[in-house]
Amino acid sequence: MTLPQLRPQLRFSGEFQSAEMETAFRRFAWTDIRALTRRTLLVLAFLVIVFVPVDLMALGRQPVLYYLLAVRLLTTAGIVLAARHIGRHTDYFKRYPWVLLATQMGIAVTIWLLALLRQMPTAYLGVNTILCTLVFYQFLNNRFACTVFANVFLGIGSILWAFVFLDMIATELMASFFFLIPLNFLGITIMKSINGSKRREFTALKENERIDAQKEKLIAELQTALAEVKTLQGFLPICAQCHKIRDDKGYWESIETYIQQRTTAKFSHSMCPDCAQQLYGRFLKKNTPTD
Repeated sequence: MTLPQLRPQLRFSGEFQSAEMETAFRRFAWTDIRALTRRTLLVLAFLVIVFVPVDLMALGRQPVLYYLLAVRLLTTAGIVLAARHIGRHTDYFKRYPWVLLATQMGIAVTIWLLALLRQMPTAYLGVNTILCTLVFYQFLNNRFACTVFANVFLGIGSILWAFVFLDMIATELMASFFFLIPLNFLGITIMKSINGSKRREFTALKENERIDAQKEKLIAELQTALAEVKTLQGFLPICAQCHKIRDDKGYWESIETYIQQRTTAKFSHSMCPDCAQQLYGRFLKKNTPTD
């Protein structure tokens, strides 16, 4: 496989156009993907639970506090279980994209419920949506289609949730929709840049491996040729009658075959003067000119 065939002809997503190359890359990068995803999910779980003291100070003993705490605890437990499940995965393609997508959608629903229970201003909900959108695009390595779906679900859902439950006015609704479009384009640009960079590194690594394999093959061929030359320099068992040579495996070969198989020499047939005189001497004498 040559370098032009390995070069990642990237789509809008920054992924390989070749499904075979994309699969090979995902398997190669799985260890790093799993580690980064697991750490990111654990950080998100920490952020969900760390604001419990703020809830206690803001709501006191109100009944809604218990619903709020229940949402935080259930979401934290779900994220931690997803991170643990992904950490034990051995293959990118075994349910990982769907486990991560379900977790992302669960995080989005949690953001909406927290906004409703705390009666957050729409600006706070918007900040949470922006932060999670950028985190989803940059740190959670899912398939391109799954990532875009998760962020569209988060963005549009947040806007509709704020409009229905948090009394967002029409002008804010329109402004949020217009802001959502460039936000996702920014996220996709970040994702494409990261994807392209990682896949170019993978391509360069594969090309280096191909070159190293060619070098090793050439070295092995040269070593074999050198060993054969050394064999010809040693003692060769040769038949005293027919002049065949015995090889390393005990087989007898004609001297021409033996040498041609182990060197680049080729044979052409001729006749030395002594043999010519012995076989055809009488004819040669007849044709010899006299003074």
